[in-house]
Amino acid sequence: MRLIRNSICTAILMLLFLAFPIITMAGDSSSGIIKGRVINNTLDRKGMKGLEIILYEFVDGKEMEVSRTRTDPAGSFSFQGISVDKKIVYYIITKYKEVEYFSQPIGFEDKKALTLNLIVYETKGQDTDIYAKMHHIFLEIKGDSLSIKELMIVENRGDMVYVGHKELEPGKKETLRISLPKEAANIKYIDGLMSCCVVKTEEGFSDTMEVKPGAKKILFSYTVNYKGSSYQFKKGIPLKTDNIDFFFPDKGIKVKSDHLEFKGTVGDSVRRFSHLSGENFPKGSQIVIGFHGLPWMKNLFKWVIAGLVILLIGAGFAIPFIKRRQYQDKGDGQTSGPDIINLYEQKQAVLQAIAELDDLSESGGVNSEEYQMKRAELLKKATEITKQLKFSS
Repeated sequence: MRLIRNSICTAILMLLFLAFPIITMAGDSSSGIIKGRVINNTLDRKGMKGLEIILYEFVDGKEMEVSRTRTDPAGSFSFQGISVDKKIVYYIITKYKEVEYFSQPIGFEDKKALTLNLIVYETKGQDTDIYAKMHHIFLEIKGDSLSIKELMIVENRGDMVYVGHKELEPGKKETLRISLPKEAANIKYIDGLMSCCVVKTEEGFSDTMEVKPGAKKILFSYTVNYKGSSYQFKKGIPLKTDNIDFFFPDKGIKVKSDHLEFKGTVGDSVRRFSHLSGENFPKGSQIVIGFHGLPWMKNLFKWVIAGLVILLIGAGFAIPFIKRRQYQDKGDGQTSGPDIINLYEQKQAVLQAIAELDDLSESGGVNSEEYQMKRAELLKKATEITKQLKFSS
């Protein structure tokens, strides 16, 4: 019996022993590898030794660091035992000479091994290789202001990262200076610019993000208030610029510029824009465009309406005064009624103000919240006047 029991125990132990490598192998088959190399494109694609590589994963809207390693003498690195879950996206980061470099995000899909390479560059403080390949300026008229968007394609045509040399704030060097019209307001950074890296200046603002070799898109907007039917748009050119295109509504507006030529109109039957264009602008130059025939009457209507609202609402529309007159003695023992003709005139004034306000809203000359508030107040006064007319009839 003892011999049989020992034989059974030995067999169980052997099965368990054999099972362990099988389980381990199954576990290894579900793990992936991420490998790659860091090369320096300024130094003839030399492998960069000793750089720290950080691996991140992004899944279900959350980002998390997975692991860290360093490159070997050839600039190579690898991460072992990485989850191959298809829901997970991976990317890597490294820093060289205070500039961060990010890889493209990638997932395993049906693979067990991924390759993520990083290209780094040497740095320089002069902008000799920085150009604006394209600079488009779009102008639209909204009420009493001009809404302007500027799109730039900035190119670093060299093989080094431009990091700037003029320090604007501690740790922030200017790499791109943007000049704006002196009346510019409501500046918004839409694409290619980050609020944390932008510094406002007397001329406009400056970007402090490094400019890597290749192209970079920058998009921002602002508004400019104007008075009267004429306005002169002045714009400084921050970089050597290949081409500038200026677009504005084709609504009978006349323009004059010594720097840009009229190239016709673009768009469809609903929205058409006149097109001005020019080429080869040196850094530090300026364009000036004179506008004539801007729809300034809309602005006048807005101020007239504002004045009516102040007069009618702020002064109580003279209704309390009218009510007091109802009980004043004429001198013959009778009380006089309200001035009906005056009431009719005031009601017509309110209705005209409402009509002008509606027209202004349709043309975009007043925002929705302001429009609703003013219209409600004017309607309220019109109702009060109507009640007074019924009472006095």
